[in-house]
Amino acid sequence: MFRKMPHILCAFMHPNDQLLQPIYAFGQRHGWLIELCRDVIPRDWQGDGVISDYLTLEDLSAIRDIGKIPIVSRILPPGGNVRSVLSDTRAVAEMAVDFFVGQGFQIFAAISTQEFPGEVCGIPICPSQALRELTGRRGLECHSHYCVPRDGVEPSYPEMLAGIRNFLESLPKPAALILVNPQVVAPVWRAVEELGLRVPEEVAILCNSQRPLYTTYTPVPLSGINGEHGTVGLKLAETMQKMLDGGDVPLEPEVISPSAVIRRASTDIIAVPHLKLATAIRFLIQNCDSPVGIGEAARYAELSQSMLNRLFRRHLGRTGIEFLQQLRIDRMKNLLDSTELSLSEIAAQTGYSSPVSLSLAFRRATGMQPGAYRELRRG
Repeated sequence: MFRKMPHILCAFMHPNDQLLQPIYAFGQRHGWLIELCRDVIPRDWQGDGVISDYLTLEDLSAIRDIGKIPIVSRILPPGGNVRSVLSDTRAVAEMAVDFFVGQGFQIFAAISTQEFPGEVCGIPICPSQALRELTGRRGLECHSHYCVPRDGVEPSYPEMLAGIRNFLESLPKPAALILVNPQVVAPVWRAVEELGLRVPEEVAILCNSQRPLYTTYTPVPLSGINGEHGTVGLKLAETMQKMLDGGDVPLEPEVISPSAVIRRASTDIIAVPHLKLATAIRFLIQNCDSPVGIGEAARYAELSQSMLNRLFRRHLGRTGIEFLQQLRIDRMKNLLDSTELSLSEIAAQTGYSSPVSLSLAFRRATGMQPGAYRELRRG
């Protein structure tokens, strides 16, 4: 008997291949016909469901039966025919702040395409808002810039570039800069070049994306936050299928956290005033994939182990062992999230002697086994 192919509209203000690829792959496995549009919705589009990122119900109002067909969104509050899959912007902010504080930074900045004010189910829509909240609680300095002003009038490209340039020029240095959207990467690099700023010496840059076109092929390769977007895309698709099947889909949204920071040259700097501590930190960053310990780092920096730990506590608020463990856990999460490597292979690349020791460390840090973490992230 013929089974009707579900027609799904992906309406994305900011199309993102890391989000869309798992949606399309899922749709192919489940017999969907997917159509993609941006913020201009085809008038009277008719189909079986809508997956969207930052579009409002008003933006989607051109769709026929918009109040009846399933909608899965990244920002709409759940209710009625709407369900939500949210990025945990607070986890993104915490990951960025912990990463930079671990390298001695006290001044933070964020550049976004535009501000998305408000919260969904208690979670800020915009990572910049979450960053301001977190740095405020920790007593850290934070500056924000939005390329599109609050009045919503989109500036010309020269006006946008001038705004970024003025923001970067006035920023205290050295600063940790988070690029909230990959769309701002190119104009930020233009402003950096025009101002003659040194990356990472004056501005260390972290991108809230791991998309190679934005992070790998830049004048200085950009460090990026990994793991969130692919999982969000998968959960958007899975939630849509549950709604199409007529199942009871809970109102409580799926909330997805990032997995790890991928280090590249744009953040390869230690912003602490103590030279020997900076030497030890750099040693640990460069050798965390081998079975080194704090003793080796102390000897390399010509310090006693007890003195090194005192310096870690004084300048970074944690012990050297805690710092090294976090480096390894971040690397584990990235390898579990983005590769098919076995636990033995991951252990060999993260300084652990066996899969058992890796699993024990991972469970102590996250509360779950590595295999369960991988299954959760991939669905």
